[in-house]
Amino acid sequence: MSSLADLKLAPDVLFNVGPVPVTNTMTSAFAVSILLIIFALFVRRNAGIVPSRLQVFVELGIDLFMSKLVMILGSEKEARKYFPLIFTFFIFILVANQFTLIPFVQTIVTEEGLTFFKTPTAHYSLPIALALIAFFAWNFIPFIMAPFRFLGNFIKLGVFTRIRSIKDVPMALLDFMLGIMDIISEGARLISLPTRLFGNLVAGELIIAIISGLFFYTQFFVPIPMIILSILSGLVQAFVFALLTLLFLSTNVRNVKNHN
Repeated sequence: MSSLADLKLAPDVLFNVGPVPVTNTMTSAFAVSILLIIFALFVRRNAGIVPSRLQVFVELGIDLFMSKLVMILGSEKEARKYFPLIFTFFIFILVANQFTLIPFVQTIVTEEGLTFFKTPTAHYSLPIALALIAFFAWNFIPFIMAPFRFLGNFIKLGVFTRIRSIKDVPMALLDFMLGIMDIISEGARLISLPTRLFGNLVAGELIIAIISGLFFYTQFFVPIPMIILSILSGLVQAFVFALLTLLFLSTNVRNVKNHN
């Protein structure tokens, strides 16, 4: 657990690979990825007709998440199509949010006294990178489905072809401006999605550090409820990030299909 004196937003640069600095948030992100890959391979290798307890636990989690997707999309076929992307976001962010709570992880330090691991989502670089991937997905998939329909939802030049009299001009201009507003809305989504994740994780770390630093005897007992709350917040934020990505994706796909 970080003390108030040690808490800072910027990650520590551990070493450089050529001109690229490698920070402790990067090492944490790589460690989370490797752990998830090993875990997935282990579960797959040991999966069988008679499931183990671990297999039952994993399948229950997948079924629960899948049921939420079906509930939102209203179609199991659509849910299965987008499940790999959305579930990958969820499970990666979930583990990343809780990574430094693993015992002894934050006790690993370099010779310079820098912590080798730091919560990766508590630095803005990872949330914005994940948001860029999500942004590309929820725009690229509907664009591939119908490029002209997709662009037509934002650049509504077709409204001017339906003008029959001077009375139709204000409505045509309004529809055109609404398309421009949709472009601005897409940019706002790209900002709000990572900022929500980053802000909640940093706020949790700050609260725990502040409470821990108030008095010596509070360092081990008082922060416990806040740590539990931080764990629940990490779970909720992973779920929110994944479902918002799904919502934006399904909305753009639906707009393309219903475009006239």
